[in-house]
Amino acid sequence: KTEQERIRLEKENVENQLAFLRNQVSPHFFMNTLNNIHALVDISSDKAKDAIITLSRMMRYLLYETGKGSTPLKKEVEFIESYVNLMKLRVSDKVKIDLELPENIPDKSIPPLLFTSFIENTFKHGVSYLEDSCIFIRLSLEEQNLILEVKNKKVAGNRPDEQSGIGIENSRKRLDLLYKSNYSLDIQDTEEFFIVKVTVPL
Repeated sequence: KTEQERIRLEKENVENQLAFLRNQVSPHFFMNTLNNIHALVDISSDKAKDAIITLSRMMRYLLYETGKGSTPLKKEVEFIESYVNLMKLRVSDKVKIDLELPENIPDKSIPPLLFTSFIENTFKHGVSYLEDSCIFIRLSLEEQNLILEVKNKKVAGNRPDEQSGIGIENSRKRLDLLYKSNYSLDIQDTEEFFIVKVTVPL
């Protein structure tokens, strides 16, 4: 009986930690997105309206899908695509953004918002309005694995210790809780680029 109680408390603790880490994503995401829409209002009211509709759809996903332990991979891919499209609205032509998503998505489920912090990080540290910059995001399927690769060119003004930030640390903790040792997270911090590769089983 004591062992069963210990297991129950341990499971409850893990679930609480996961909920805490997952919920930290949403406010940060909303702040960034609302700032993007605010910047659009004076530039193009039509684009701002489209962005609000996209944000509304994403909010519905965050409210009704991410509270569960898992979400269909297809919906998560759609969320990533919408997020990147919203971010594209704000950046200038000096920022090249490449997004690659799988065309054929299997009927699988994954923990919601698993990659959001990594993608947010590329825009936070990879966008310059003064010099040419680039962001590369690829989500791919390989055998029984789901792989996210993100890469951004470092831009002037970002301190090296800002590159990882609280978002990546939270994501690492969440991956540890969800997959234990059954995942890989490779981070390369070169002189010119910041590169992240995450591999999780499907």
